[in-house]
Amino acid sequence: MLTTEILSGGEEIVRGLADEWASLCEEGASNEPFLRPEWFAAFVKNFGCKIDIITVRRDGKLRALLPLMRSRSMLHGVPVRKLEAVYNLNTQRFDLIHGADEAEKHAILRLLWKAVQGQPGWDVMEMRLVKKESWLADLLVVAEDESNKTGVWEMDAAPFIALPSGTDSEMTINEFLNGSRKHLRQQLDRRTRRLDEIGSVEHVVTREYSPDLLERYFELETKGWKGRQGTAVTDDAAVSRLHQDFAAAVSDKGALHAYELRLDGKTIAMSLNILCGGRMVHWKTSYDEEYARYSPGNLLFKKLVADCMEAKICEIDLLSPATANKRFWATGERQHAAFYIFNRGLAGTLLHKWKFTVVSSLRGFKSGSRDALIPAHAAK
Repeated sequence: MLTTEILSGGEEIVRGLADEWASLCEEGASNEPFLRPEWFAAFVKNFGCKIDIITVRRDGKLRALLPLMRSRSMLHGVPVRKLEAVYNLNTQRFDLIHGADEAEKHAILRLLWKAVQGQPGWDVMEMRLVKKESWLADLLVVAEDESNKTGVWEMDAAPFIALPSGTDSEMTINEFLNGSRKHLRQQLDRRTRRLDEIGSVEHVVTREYSPDLLERYFELETKGWKGRQGTAVTDDAAVSRLHQDFAAAVSDKGALHAYELRLDGKTIAMSLNILCGGRMVHWKTSYDEEYARYSPGNLLFKKLVADCMEAKICEIDLLSPATANKRFWATGERQHAAFYIFNRGLAGTLLHKWKFTVVSSLRGFKSGSRDALIPAHAAK
């Protein structure tokens, strides 16, 4: 028997579910760093959020959960009451967390929607930066069956590298860096030699969290373009603490891979990476712009790619935004969207028309119905 419960509160409700939540992720379908309890615990703690977690259990065993927040905010200038993803600009991906059994999907979604419908005082449900093939795409169908207006809004894609495998790791790496990447490989080889001419070059990989480790990363961001634009991690104390707490939690799970490129002991490029579900997630990266002519970020990334191939890791997820440099390395992209469900009634109908007819037309955004934008296989 499937049952639902809504748990409301702060960090304590995430901690209370953490073991079951992690086990559910490890079934495979939701095993991503930003869907695991470690991320949500750090997020809720540092931003002081009060959240609602809708849980679905089968005979007492956790089978799905959906973390949501309530807010009064704007929808393109119109004040609305939202049920929304636990999300802000630091969020890399959001989704319904569920098990690997596809046979459960329809029943779970029906029950989830019933729980959402029972929530008082909301105009629109907004779930941002969700993979298009998510089960949440099918939640829109369930809502439509109950005469709710829905919509899908295109968001930035996340490039990824599907890494080749082979018995000879060195040959596999060389083959990957040939073809369209041959010119880049030649450039990086030249720049490595030029760095060697001015000092001692080393790559350092750290698996254990320490405050000093994150401080070295923060310093690089602060000195670069993010610091000049006011978007560096250290520009907001809560964001800085979020990164520290999450990195520490990831390290406790043995999943942190911090890469540094050093010149005469000085860190000139650094990336924070997370190994999860057999994939490496390229979380954060920065470099010292004083050494930009040597492409230190790409030199460091080449080392990460080689190490992942050596370790037989199948993929590097580059996350969004889909920058030109990421796309050059990538072999494909995951499409993201924001999913919207509008409550029944005049207010919901008008808000839907405002966003998906008026604003969409004015901005020229690719948006519209679920059927128009979601891959066909997502409905199966």
